[in-house]
Amino acid sequence: MKKRLLTILFAFAIAIPLSGQVYVQLSLNEYLERVRKSNIEYAAQRLNMEISDAEIISASVFNNPYISLGYYTNEFNNMQMGQGAMVEIGKTISPGRRAAAINVAKSEKELNEALLTDFMRKLREGAVLTWLEAVKQRQIIEIRKNSYHDQIKMMVSDSIRREGNVEIDLDAMQSRVESGLLYSDIIDMELSLNQLHQDISNYLGMGGKDTIYIPEAKNIWNSKEFNLSEIIQTAISRRADILAAKKEIDVSRLSVVAAKKERIPEFDLFLGYGFNSEVKNELAPAPRHGGVELGVSFPIPLFNRAKGEIQSAEVRRKQAELRYLQAEREVTTEVINAFNEYKATDRKLKFFTAGIVKTAKEVLDEKRREYHNGEIHLIEVLDAQRSYDEILHSLYSVIYDKSMALVKLETAMGIWNIE
Repeated sequence: MKKRLLTILFAFAIAIPLSGQVYVQLSLNEYLERVRKSNIEYAAQRLNMEISDAEIISASVFNNPYISLGYYTNEFNNMQMGQGAMVEIGKTISPGRRAAAINVAKSEKELNEALLTDFMRKLREGAVLTWLEAVKQRQIIEIRKNSYHDQIKMMVSDSIRREGNVEIDLDAMQSRVESGLLYSDIIDMELSLNQLHQDISNYLGMGGKDTIYIPEAKNIWNSKEFNLSEIIQTAISRRADILAAKKEIDVSRLSVVAAKKERIPEFDLFLGYGFNSEVKNELAPAPRHGGVELGVSFPIPLFNRAKGEIQSAEVRRKQAELRYLQAEREVTTEVINAFNEYKATDRKLKFFTAGIVKTAKEVLDEKRREYHNGEIHLIEVLDAQRSYDEILHSLYSVIYDKSMALVKLETAMGIWNIE
């Protein structure tokens, strides 16, 4: 029985696999800087700025001039009325349209700048939360592993001391079951941690095949206090998505102006020169001659007054104003929820640091003393160990949960002063 138990426990102890991949630690600041420079989604979003610059250039272009060439002949039926050619150069004039288009394009660029800033705000939040979750998971795995190895030592000791006692053998069997469940839990947690490491590599714009970037084993310690009404005002005044909503109103207003400029008729200015050869017709002879023409042509706006375009632009402006109001309400709700989460995790942390962990450790130490004195069975020690591990697990979880809550709150506020 003892040999079989030791064999099983040794198998458990060596079964946790080792990865052949290279692990590289990064500090939080290094990580965020690499995210800013290398994240693929962010790089794609930055291209919107180049698109905006191109659209400004496009809006700034003047209408191209045009040139027309013509030839005619009056030699029908050999009447010798002469031949001629003409050349004409002109340009379409669009009063006010170019300036309006430039204003819209510049405003859209400012909108895209705000949207890019907001994209980075959300990207940074997701990256840091993943970072903290990985640090927390690694810390909890260490707690589980220490507990697992402690169980192995005590079970081996108990097997050696009480071999042949059927009742105690049954306790040992139950203990092996619990150790097996704990080992299974460790495997699941390590799988989850590996997935978090892959997520970190994805944030860095890397595949994570050979090199795995792992977070430095540090937490974001803080004892910050916030005033709810103040941070709501901070969020409304500083959040990039709120600024984008405001800029969308500006874009829509300028679009209304541009639509109204479309009602002003375009017109063409042209200058031409024509040349006639000598007319040799006996009834109406004429010498060779040329002529210059200067003119303007424009449509008569009887039917198309751009009413549909103007009405559509006005409706879009109203939509933008409503979306801004809705954005303010959503930001307010988001800040309130993040604030409540931060306060709740702070209260939980104060509870766990008020002495419950110390009490659980004292109970465990007492159970171990009683076990070594032969007063209790191993299973009672394992129960105390499990209670202590759960409390320790909860303590470390709430420590990192508070850090995550701070990240969410500052992200909701639209600020970032976390180190």
